[in-house]
Amino acid sequence: MLRRTCLLSVLFSGPTTGADHVACDVSRSGQEVCAAFCEGRCSFYNESLGEKGKPQTITMYRLAPTNVTGIKNKDSGDAAGDVTFYLSKKNLTRQCAKDPSGWGCFLDKDNMYGKFEVEVDGLYGPYSECNPVGMTDDRSHHRGPHDHKGWADTRDFQCGQGCLVPNASTGCSAQPAAGRRRNGTSDYGGAWECWCDSSRRHLRAVGRERPPGSAWYVGPDYWPPQCKLDYYEYYDRTTKTYGGCLTGAPLRTVAAWDFDSVSTLACESCSSDVACSGWRTTDNTSALLLTGPLSKSREPCIGGERWSRGGGSWGSAGYVGGNWISTPIEGECAKGAALGAADCTWRVLSASYHNASCIDRRVDAAIEAHGARCFRRCDAPLDRTADCYLDCYRNTLLGDASQNLTAMARDAIVKPWEEGFVSGVCPLVVPKPCAGPQCGTTPPPA
Repeated sequence: MLRRTCLLSVLFSGPTTGADHVACDVSRSGQEVCAAFCEGRCSFYNESLGEKGKPQTITMYRLAPTNVTGIKNKDSGDAAGDVTFYLSKKNLTRQCAKDPSGWGCFLDKDNMYGKFEVEVDGLYGPYSECNPVGMTDDRSHHRGPHDHKGWADTRDFQCGQGCLVPNASTGCSAQPAAGRRRNGTSDYGGAWECWCDSSRRHLRAVGRERPPGSAWYVGPDYWPPQCKLDYYEYYDRTTKTYGGCLTGAPLRTVAAWDFDSVSTLACESCSSDVACSGWRTTDNTSALLLTGPLSKSREPCIGGERWSRGGGSWGSAGYVGGNWISTPIEGECAKGAALGAADCTWRVLSASYHNASCIDRRVDAAIEAHGARCFRRCDAPLDRTADCYLDCYRNTLLGDASQNLTAMARDAIVKPWEEGFVSGVCPLVVPKPCAGPQCGTTPPPA
């Protein structure tokens, strides 16, 4: 959540001009904050970073298929924000390998990165989710591996708060009806939602939010991430309490040198074995993997019961901060018009496109080098769709106590990605001509 301060007497005293526009005081109620935003009395800029709600030029990046150009009705990010987005897709690799037409897999094809210098008015609003519309109202008709259309029409993007999967007939159907809209923070990433039915300001403003970076942990905080993401302390259904020792049929034993290392090893080993239902340790250097039903034991030990069997959650792996940015088409300045003309909020100053595989490969190479001792244990160390590779990728980002791997620093991930845009490093790409409603043209026949 961005921290902002302002004078309440100014924020709620009436409309202001651009010269004395203030940052929204997010300590107020959602109704008060959104009313002030919709009436043009405050914006969601960050005073702690020195922002003053004035026009500025920012660099934005966007991963896209080669037929999706520009940033009209699109989501982009700053460098860290787009790296966070790239890394957030890595845990879709397993699913997309099995079903290339599945949700989100259109971004696993021949892609490019756009780099844009954009002048914005600095009066940021709530972030809008700008996504391609579904091919039909019922995406289940377009989920098979032989479906050439897939689930999304990448020629037509629509923006809206809560608009994760718009469709052709009803647009952003996920948006609640006016009577059920809730002004304030949303459930997605702690972002703000403000519905401006009269001024429509939320449809014009450049939206911005930090990518979701928190993970829902089921285990206690003192456990390493591999455990607290996928295991929980034994739950006594009689007393309805967590904690205490657990026991079950023995499966096998693993050993390490301290609690963090042995519990990480136990959780990773258990997650890769469908027969394993949990683990326990009595000495913090060895752990017994368990199978079958688990029950409470009176012995002193620490143990975890398996939460899911879906291959392990990535949680906050790869979160490197930054911002995601939305640029709705209603806020774009007309060609040749100055910023602010007809209430426009943004305009592109320059754009270039670069080969996405080359840039992403630089991130992968940095992660593979940092986690080399883990990747070397895989039968095929560089099979980038294999479970072993993806597990090492995740654990290199999280840190892996069982292999003495510390989590990678933010700059060690973002820097090689940014360097890919330097002239001569990664090839420039000439995109296909822009087509679709966001370009002001009619989409060609499918």
